[in-house]
This record gives sequence, C-alpha cells and structure tokens, in this order.
Amino acid sequence: MTCKICFYHTKIYQHTQFPHRYHYCPECEGIFLEESFCVDEHREKKQYDQHHNCLENEGYVQMFEDFLDFFWEDITCKEPKVLDFGSGPTPVLKSLLQKRNAHVICYDKFYHPDDAFKLHHYDLITSTEVFEHLNNPLQTLTLLATLLPSGGYIALMTLFHDNSFDNFWKWWYRRDPTHITFYTPKTIEVLAHQCGLESVKHDGKRVVLLKKR
Repeated sequence: MTCKICFYHTKIYQHTQFPHRYHYCPECEGIFLEESFCVDEHREKKQYDQHHNCLENEGYVQMFEDFLDFFWEDITCKEPKVLDFGSGPTPVLKSLLQKRNAHVICYDKFYHPDDAFKLHHYDLITSTEVFEHLNNPLQTLTLLATLLPSGGYIALMTLFHDNSFDNFWKWWYRRDPTHITFYTPKTIEVLAHQCGLESVKHDGKRVVLLKKR
C-alpha cells in the first residue's frame, strides 16, 4: 500500500507471534494497521466507555497540565478561542483551559458529535490521544487546518514510536485495539507540511505544536 500521509511505498510490518499486520513508511516513519484488522465503531466506542477519566484523577489532570505547560507561552492571545477536538465523555481538558481564560468548544464523534464546530475559527486547536485512532489523519488534519487563521496553532498529543521493529511489538500502546496509526516527530512534521502547517516544537515523547503558515 501507499503511505496515507506522504504516499510513499510502505513495507509490511509483521511478526510471527502476532496476527496483526502493519504497514511502515520508510519515508515519513508512519505505521498503519492494515484496515482488515481495525475494529468497528461499536467496539471502538465500547473501548472508550471503559475509560474513567475525571478531574478527581490527579495523574490524568497532571498529564493535561504538562501538555498545556509545554506550549502555553507560545499562545499570545489572552483569551484564546479553543477547539478541543476529540474531547471524550468528560471534558477535563476544557475545564483546565477555562482556568487559563480560554473559550472552549468541544467536539467528539461519539460523545459531543455536533458538527457546528466547523462553522468557527480558533486561535488554538487541541487534540489529545486522538490521532492514533485515525484511519485518515491527513484528512482530519487538513480539516482542522482550515479552522485556523494564519499563525493559529494545533497542539497534538499521541505517544511516538521509537522506530524499532522489535520494540514496536512489545509496546503497550500498540496493544490497544483502537490504536491504528503511529507516529514519530518526523511523521507529524511531514503530515503538517501536507496541510499548510509547520512543526514549531515537540517534546520527543508525545506532544507536538503546529502552526499555520
């Protein structure tokens, strides 16, 4: 298959001990689960319904605070208009953003499925633990980029793979049945370029800040 991000020819990623088959792009370093192994939306939502993340979960809240702290100084608006894309059932990130004087709209295809978010423009779009679930990340990021003015930002959180074939098969992040697309900072940089965005900075682990050119 051709890469879903840069359209380069991919290589098969397969292990004798596991049934799943992936495609690896040597050009952008993206890894994609073969679509025949992807779960349907019913099973996908059932997996999400098992998550119990809330403001009382201190570790979960701290993860989001660290996420915001990584790029917040780059956001120059005093009261930014923010879209939390893929907010989940309990919009914890929305509450934390509001404490930073942001005006927040939430969208989630299962829990907040209101397409009216497409009618607005935003100073910042956040998307945490979403892009690993996407079958077509290029289509999604292209849409999000259209909702930004020039100089607007997108902050993504998704755990990066380390480009090791052996480590990939041992990786806990891979074992979530709803995780179907995996990135490195280079993958995100190439993806961003396709959408008229540039990678401003990343933490080398899971967070990257993009800016519309």
